[in-house]
Amino acid sequence: MNRNIVISTDKLTKRFGDFVATNEITFDVYEGEIFGFLGANGAGKTTAMRMLCGLSIPSSGKASIAGFDVYKETEKIKANIGYMSQKFSLYEDLTVQENIRFFGGIYGLSDQKIKSKSNELIQQLGLEKERGKLVGSLPLGWKQKLAFSVAIFHEPKIVFLDEPTGRR
Repeated sequence: MNRNIVISTDKLTKRFGDFVATNEITFDVYEGEIFGFLGANGAGKTTAMRMLCGLSIPSSGKASIAGFDVYKETEKIKANIGYMSQKFSLYEDLTVQENIRFFGGIYGLSDQKIKSKSNELIQQLGLEKERGKLVGSLPLGWKQKLAFSVAIFHEPKIVFLDEPTGRR
């Protein structure tokens, strides 16, 4: 079986002044694999993920995500990945429906696609009665399900989960 490399790094490094947050990480992740970073707080896991997601430019090294260069093609990376942070990145002062619509728009889905996929998602999650409720009023477990669902709403090639079970 011949699988494609979807994430490739070579000596990827991030410095903040004299502080080295991520030091020369090198690895490949193949299509269909689950890959994780393990380490203590401050080990550079989130910094590494932010570089891989196109949210932070590396100081040195090389990396490609879904075939796109982390230095030159960050917008293409963002369009092809899903990202769920430990803080969920949901807007607590928006309703369930409004959050789904907002993230669908960020990912470039058409209004028609957002509407049809929103209804399907809300039904799958069992949130029909909560669709008009503010996300801030939902229990933690529902917020986690919703945050993951909006991260994959646009059917990305790669999904990054940054401590998805962490408490908000």
